[in-house]
Amino acid sequence: MHATIGRGMRLQTTLCRSRTMAPGAHPPMKPAHRRWAVAAASLAALLAAACLALLALVPSDEELARRVEAEFEARMGQKLVVGAVQWRLLGGASVEVRDAQTVQPEPIKVRRVVIHPELLPLLRRQLVINRLEVDGAEVPRSALAAYRGKERASGGSLLLRKLSFNDVTYTSFSGIPVVYAGELDFDDDRTPQRVQIRRPDVEQTTSLEAKRDGTAEGGAHIYQLQVQAAGGSAEGQARLLTTPEGRMSLQGELAPRNVEVESLLKAFNRRSPISGFASGQTELRADGESYAELFRSLHTRSVVEVERAKILRFNMEKAVKSLGEDRTGETALERLTGVVDTQNTAQGMKTEFTQVKAVSGPYTAYGEATLYRRQINAEGKVETGGGVVEVPFTVKGPTRQPEFGIAWGAIAGAVAGTAVLPGIGTVLGAKIGGALSAPTKPQAEPKAP
Repeated sequence: MHATIGRGMRLQTTLCRSRTMAPGAHPPMKPAHRRWAVAAASLAALLAAACLALLALVPSDEELARRVEAEFEARMGQKLVVGAVQWRLLGGASVEVRDAQTVQPEPIKVRRVVIHPELLPLLRRQLVINRLEVDGAEVPRSALAAYRGKERASGGSLLLRKLSFNDVTYTSFSGIPVVYAGELDFDDDRTPQRVQIRRPDVEQTTSLEAKRDGTAEGGAHIYQLQVQAAGGSAEGQARLLTTPEGRMSLQGELAPRNVEVESLLKAFNRRSPISGFASGQTELRADGESYAELFRSLHTRSVVEVERAKILRFNMEKAVKSLGEDRTGETALERLTGVVDTQNTAQGMKTEFTQVKAVSGPYTAYGEATLYRRQINAEGKVETGGGVVEVPFTVKGPTRQPEFGIAWGAIAGAVAGTAVLPGIGTVLGAKIGGALSAPTKPQAEPKAP
């Protein structure tokens, strides 16, 4: 009976509660559920307030564009005009800059740059860029002089982990534009981990890759080098040492094998005077307080031998027999050797050819030449008859239209001397004819201002 009474009381209580609740209302929450609801509401309110504060602090696209211009001028000392800037936070923070160019006689132009920064370091006034993408740029060498030394002053608070670039046109001092693409990966100590540079618009693969491969006993970073170019390759090693004072020194070696010379120069929009497959040994060195200074000071020295070589657009035998009246054709060479030195300078690359020796049938040519600031200065001699007849020659003037000077009188004198007195008459006639018609030696190259 007591159980029946208890069930009746519980039923009555339930009925009373159901009569007091409004239709469609939910039962009251338990205390634990109520606490979670309050916490969720507070968190939502806090996030909303943070978003409103962020929107108030973050500048508009127009304001950000002006800030980019001002910051660039403050760091680099050159004015910058930015077409548009867009930023976003969702899906990863990024800032996109479009249609920017410097205010210079020959400006640097950038079609699109995307910066992917880390947000937390910004609170410590540090800029950590996980990835920097450059898509389309024009970089004339003449414009870079204004930024020398600025890379050291502006790089202290910047940490770049990856740089990728595509369709970047670099115009050398000689005015020849070349398009490049590539990627660079950096460690946290700002030392390159991997460097890959390539020519994207050529028939044959043309690329350079350097991978960091440990540290030498003296503390230098070791890089394995791999070059693919003109159907050939070059492998080697480089060592990058940084002193406690911050000065860097680079030394390395490469061993090019079967690189076709004409195709190699064509890949960089240059016209080669010779063809053939080059092999040899190359040494390189550079030093500076920044990577830009390393590049500007780079010096290479190569001992080269070219197989199946030809002198293009010049037939030596025709030229000798016609006393220079007919030079059309090519000259096949049995042997071509020499030493090539290159040195980057403020006025472009300086290239020197020494110990050059070319053999073609009865003719042997010796000489040396310098290419610098769009000028060529060369001199040498052509021997025939086992050295009995020597014909001096010079090449000088603008590289696009140089002047050739050949002592054709030496050949004419040799012919006349042979007719009068074979043997000694040939030698005397050649020497006298050469002295009377020897070309003027090229003047010393002008000093760089």
